[in-house]
Amino acid sequence: MNRTITMLLVLMLMSHDASAQDTTNVESTTTEENIALIAIAGIVIPFAIIGTVVSAIPPSISIVMIDGVQYGAFAIESGFGIGEKRETAIFSDWRIGLSYTFVVNSNVRNLFRTELKRDFHFNYVDRRKIFLSGLHISAGLLTDFPKRGFTFGTGVWLKSPWIGYFGFIPEHTYGLTYRYNRYFNGKEFHEISVGMTSAFTF
Repeated sequence: MNRTITMLLVLMLMSHDASAQDTTNVESTTTEENIALIAIAGIVIPFAIIGTVVSAIPPSISIVMIDGVQYGAFAIESGFGIGEKRETAIFSDWRIGLSYTFVVNSNVRNLFRTELKRDFHFNYVDRRKIFLSGLHISAGLLTDFPKRGFTFGTGVWLKSPWIGYFGFIPEHTYGLTYRYNRYFNGKEFHEISVGMTSAFTF
């Protein structure tokens, strides 16, 4: 009987000591920790949203030449591509580009284009084989509402890949593009742009 009571007392003391040493509390956080988490979320989330938007509809700057006068312009271009896996990821061979150009201080302010692009790939330019260089030719339709016309273009570029398991991140193209534009009524103009485009390539 005395042995049983002694064992019970020892077990009670051991369990009390063990609970006294357990200081883990996963439910509570300090005020400073909460403020830090909110501040980090307030910085990271907007940058993530901005980065996603810029990735999907990336900007370019352009010079538009109409009637011998040069105008500055801003452009965005995104679209879809068809390609094949080239060692590290998927690069487009064909692209359908949807673009918008805002022309500054011109009677023609808004240009919308739909283009079909054919990409010609060169060898990789870096040893890691992440970036691919090449050129493209393109043809398509344009409108500034109400006038309509057609466009032909060519350009040189450097591509970073569409990596499928990244989800929303498209293939990005960095380069220089020239376009010859002509309205169906006969008036023509030219555009040179430098910057970034994107394509969701499959």
